[in-house]
Amino acid sequence: MESLARDQHQWVVQPLIDAGLQLEEIRSLVFGLAFQGVVGEGRGVLACIRDLVADRPAEVRSAWVEVVHRLFQLEPPT
Repeated sequence: MESLARDQHQWVVQPLIDAGLQLEEIRSLVFGLAFQGVVGEGRGVLACIRDLVADRPAEVRSAWVEVVHRLFQLEPPT
């Protein structure tokens, strides 16, 4: 079961790894996303998702969109 979770985590962030980000940068982005999800409201959260990578190169912004999409595809644990 632990291996499956690790594989899912890898699958989610793989686009950012492929775009050249280091794990610490990925952690920072995911933390920012989680923080905004907890404290943000409505459309502000959507804008923040985009703003987290606004100053990054196009390939990172594209990878971030894919990561967020993959997060929504994950099945909740049972």
